[in-house]
This record gives sequence, structure tokens and C-alpha cells, in this order.
Amino acid sequence: MTSSESMVSIQHLHKAFGDNVVLKDVNIEIKKGEVVVVLGPSGSGKSTMLRCINLLEKPTGGHIFIEGKEITDPKVNVDKLREHVGMVFQQFNLFPHLSAKKNVMLAQRKVLKRSKEEAERIALEQLERVGLAERADYMPSQLSGGQQQRVAIARALAMNPHVMLFDEATSALDPELVRGVLDVMRSLAEAGMTMVVVTHEMGFAREVADRVIFMEGGVVVEDGTPEQVFDHPKSERTKDFLGHIK
Repeated sequence: MTSSESMVSIQHLHKAFGDNVVLKDVNIEIKKGEVVVVLGPSGSGKSTMLRCINLLEKPTGGHIFIEGKEITDPKVNVDKLREHVGMVFQQFNLFPHLSAKKNVMLAQRKVLKRSKEEAERIALEQLERVGLAERADYMPSQLSGGQQQRVAIARALAMNPHVMLFDEATSALDPELVRGVLDVMRSLAEAGMTMVVVTHEMGFAREVADRVIFMEGGVVVEDGTPEQVFDHPKSERTKDFLGHIK
């Protein structure tokens, strides 16, 4: 369910690492409640763009707005911004010495300054949301990769993000564990969460995305509905890419 309000506005985004130009004049508008899936070969700039949205990477040029606020303004409080932008990575990045519940509580306590009781209540709510309520006291080593990734999603959701970024969230998982994580992502989309998803899961892109963006060489080659991009791609490069992965 999308609205006309802009959640993320990327304008003329450039990113270079020394002489290596990774993003070249990227322009993307993402509305509130929209699910945008970003596809493309390795090195196309997908993950770098995602990391620029929450300033894990500092853009070389251009502007990014989240809910109308320019995050690329040097005066912006990055920590405050990150309270509203949840990110889930390929690696789960859980603290191995903390239980699932305590992993979900930590940022709530440190960043949002929630009380122990409130953080625990929200942690349990979010673990239930991702289907792991009964494993709240398990350590990461006692959980499968898919379960650890769902804890990482619960941790991000506990911060009440306005937009969720997923960077290849299933690519480190065994195939049989992917479904559980995609089911959680699907339920978030159904609940109206704004999501930007870098993935190679074509079924998910086709079913869940409102829009699909194909990137190559640091530029947006194609941007349309799943039907437009999968069934009627305009670019030969998109056709070639989809032909190899179908």
C-alpha cells in the first residue's frame, strides 16, 4: 500500500572510492509504504547505494532526503537519522555472548534510552513477530543461520524504523533457510513497511515488490513494475541479466 508521500529521495548520487567510480548520477524516489527491489550483477553499485541511504558510506556528490530531511547535509545528526532507518546485512552481526532477546534489547537501551522493562517487552514482541518467541533465551550459536537473520530483523524492527534496508539478507543462508527470512520480509511488506531490498531472489521480487530497479555499472538501467521489468524489459542488458538467472 503506497502513498504519494516521499520516504527516500536520491538525487544525482555519486560515489567514488579513489579512482573507482561506483555510483554515477543515481536518481530514485521511493514512496512511503513502497517495496523497491534492486537487482543487478556484482559490482553494479546496489549495496553501495543502500549504504549511502543511512550514511554508512558518505556520498561523493548528490543529495539524499529521508522524509523530506536532507541527510547529506553536513549538519545532520547521523545517529538521530539511523534511529529511523533499519538495516539488515548479509552477515547477521549478532553479539555471540548475548541471547537473542538481549541482542534485540541492546540498541533500544543504548540508543533510544528505553528502560530495561520496555526494551524487554518490545524485544519479545518483535521476536514473536519473526516467529522466534520460544527461542528468546537461546544464544546465537544455538540458532540456525536463518533464525539468526530473523533475530537481526527483529533487532532492526525494535527501533521503530520508518524504512527498512535489506542488503542481500538471504545470500549467506542455505537454500532451505531462505524461506523463513523471506516470509518475514513478505509480512513486513504486507504491513506497509517501506522497504528497499537488494536481493537475487527473483520470486520475491516478482511477488512482493511494487517496483524493481536494475542497476549496472553504477547507473539505474531499468525502473518499473515487476511485470514491466521481468516480462517487458526495455534494455538489452536487463534482458541478458534476467536470461542468465531465470
